[in-house]
Amino acid sequence: MTEVLATRTDVLGLSFPADEYQRRYDALVAELDRAGASALVVTRPENIFYVTGYRAAHIAARTCELHAAIIVPGRHPVIFARSLERQTVTAQWATPVLFADHEDPFAMLPEILAGVDITRLGVEERFLRLRQDQGMRRVLPGVGYVDLSGLVERVASVSSPVEIEAMRQASVITEVGLAAGLDAVRRGDHAYEAVAAAHDAMYRAGQTDFDKSLVAVWSGPEGGRMHDTAVTQRFVEGDLATVEIMGVHRHYRTGGQASVHVGEDVPGAVRDAHALVIEMHERARAAIRAGVTAGEVFAAASGAYREVKGEDYYRRVGGSMGLTNFTLDLVRDRRDVLLEGTPILIQTLVDDPVLIACASTVLVEASGSSRLTSPVLTLRSTP
Repeated sequence: MTEVLATRTDVLGLSFPADEYQRRYDALVAELDRAGASALVVTRPENIFYVTGYRAAHIAARTCELHAAIIVPGRHPVIFARSLERQTVTAQWATPVLFADHEDPFAMLPEILAGVDITRLGVEERFLRLRQDQGMRRVLPGVGYVDLSGLVERVASVSSPVEIEAMRQASVITEVGLAAGLDAVRRGDHAYEAVAAAHDAMYRAGQTDFDKSLVAVWSGPEGGRMHDTAVTQRFVEGDLATVEIMGVHRHYRTGGQASVHVGEDVPGAVRDAHALVIEMHERARAAIRAGVTAGEVFAAASGAYREVKGEDYYRRVGGSMGLTNFTLDLVRDRRDVLLEGTPILIQTLVDDPVLIACASTVLVEASGSSRLTSPVLTLRSTP
């Protein structure tokens, strides 16, 4: 049977204090008013966590028809979840609406949205599945949407003190994981051994969550296949291996990335490619400060690439981090303005003649940036 559990304000197990969630709710309600929306149905898992503190959102969103948080101005937020998650919803801030797996979760929407002008209902169209759209239209005749994709992310883009502290903790975990992963790149060993070493080090360093971190390792004579998830290959003499890490604390992430040459005889072309990647990274870092555009940061890094390659860089040079990745992209001509308190991943790489990379995370400040994770500026090689 569908249940609406009692609202609690003394929730134990929240990732942040209750007043942090109240601050977020107030900011989102103000944005709803400016957008001309009567309410907001939040369906992106990261944003559900932002609004409610519900840590199971990523799994819940994949396993039911309607996992959502609903914000109606003047009312406490509501979260839709399966009855199976009765215990899990005790550790979040919103009022839980629970439904059995055989029940229709959409049937509760008219009651939850009673008195709301549903012709101006805010939704995240980028993260609203077709089945969810159909279910909402079925139970809410005459519903009209206001697309508020990106609204929660904009509110979240400027970090609060407790969020910055979470990212500082995540940065310690990221750096520990990157160092362990790079140390585990040894001739004759498998990539999965480097992956395991990084994960082990990160959890021992205090990583809090298992579904948000990233440890990626790829290698080969030309740097391997980027984003290929295979980890059974061995590191062999002459390989170039890249380790990419995103450490997590309370669902907030920072990143780091570096490459290592297997063998001490590093070809000149590899050293030149690495020098270019580092120069691009450092020019991007020097360009970051509050008030500049994402495109201006890209242009700074691309200038170094053009000096060597004779053309503009072909990919982004990073983007925002924290609860979500790349809500703001450091890409050509992007006009988004960097705001003080936004975490930014600087990620530069080339794939010709080899794939080689460098990444670190910084926090945007009024006159520059401060480092959250430190870049590995020296090309490592294994004996």
